[in-house]
Amino acid sequence: MNGSPIDGLEIERKWLLHRLPARLEDPARPPGAGDERWEIRQGYLGAPSESDLAAAAQRAASDSEVPSLGRIREIRTSDGRVRHLHTLKGGGGLVRREIERPMTAAAFEAAWAGTAGRRIEKVRWRIPEAGLLWEIDRFQTPALVLAEVEAIDRETALAIRPPAWLAACIDREVTNDPEFTNAELAFRSGRLGGGSSIGNDVASE
Repeated sequence: MNGSPIDGLEIERKWLLHRLPARLEDPARPPGAGDERWEIRQGYLGAPSESDLAAAAQRAASDSEVPSLGRIREIRTSDGRVRHLHTLKGGGGLVRREIERPMTAAAFEAAWAGTAGRRIEKVRWRIPEAGLLWEIDRFQTPALVLAEVEAIDRETALAIRPPAWLAACIDREVTNDPEFTNAELAFRSGRLGGGSSIGNDVASE
């Protein structure tokens, strides 16, 4: 089976939170319509070059192919479904190129060993509101909470204002701060005991 790559731009803003929003802290509170809760583990392989991105966009790789570059992610949803994804990203800050394809569980596990020292685990809440999808990530190590939202273009992204339930928890915006990319957090996790880091030349986010 072939996984045709989805090639596009990721236009995203990100905020550091000083706590989890109250609507997510109460386990007895029913989720809102359309809300989702994911458990994610992801790891980082070698960083792709521009030529790697160009090549990946032109070919449909088998979903059983074991990658050597980019990010691999396992998603477990609250209804018990499990998905595996391979992602290549280029650039940084507000606008980045992103190429993504599905992969099998076996391919994910085969590539996982290559991410030692560059892994993170997090819970993600996905909350649709006013035409936007807000994603709140609570990381295990390092212990912190981030909020993200994507937009269709740069101007729309810059005009976004967080809703009141989220604004009350915001410490500061970190869209352009490389210390808060998922890849950097994965390295930090390795330094804090999540595995031994084996170099900084890895995929971003």
